[in-house]
Amino acid sequence: MDVRRQFCGALRFQREQLNCCHNGKVSLPPLQEYPENLRLLFDADGAEGSNFRQNIRNYNFTFAFASFGANIRPPPGRGPYGFHLQGQTHHYVSSLHVDDPVVWN
Repeated sequence: MDVRRQFCGALRFQREQLNCCHNGKVSLPPLQEYPENLRLLFDADGAEGSNFRQNIRNYNFTFAFASFGANIRPPPGRGPYGFHLQGQTHHYVSSLHVDDPVVWN
């Protein structure tokens, strides 16, 4: 990646036809800083930081594999089922132990 987009600053390859920001028509706010404890794990030189960086994908998969809750009603008529979302969504994350508290985010 050696070419920087004029409008958004995204990097791309010379022959890549990327139109990520529609020539400046789409603008996203800058990302927020990492929480302090997460930044410390990223920057740590010891065993804990090394373990975190080696397993970060597994941690992400763990949180992504959460139960999804929704009010589901059968579709009208006949035909293939389609899943539609409307409104706010929530992920239900709990541990594998029954005694641990439930966390909603």
